[in-house]
Amino acid sequence: MRKLLLVLIVFAPLFLPTAVRAADWAWVMSVPYALSGEQVYKVRLLEIDGVPQKELIRYAVKAGRRTFTVQMMLVVEWEPDLSESARELPVKQITLDIENGKTYQLAARVDIDAPAEAQLDQSYWEPFVYRQE
Repeated sequence: MRKLLLVLIVFAPLFLPTAVRAADWAWVMSVPYALSGEQVYKVRLLEIDGVPQKELIRYAVKAGRRTFTVQMMLVVEWEPDLSESARELPVKQITLDIENGKTYQLAARVDIDAPAEAQLDQSYWEPFVYRQE
């Protein structure tokens, strides 16, 4: 028992700075999967405040007003010929007031009843915060 206590005393400080630093960040990510019954779809995070990002599952960001450039992740069943076309995938921005220690799940909400003009001007979808924890 003494050995275990000694190990905890020696190694606990190594983990403390990580826990303290984690509270200094927020996390931003896409919803993990599409909820097609709710017309909610995944997004790919391309930029944070204009800085290109590598493709990750979640992104650490500092608190403050942040602008995220996201790309809606299309589902082939919407329009099968999109996957073979040379059209650019839809990209939009969303600006959020980020708080440290929180996780933000971003998604795209699609208006499935939007007219054809909305598809051309990209107004048929909007990025939004699906969940904040």
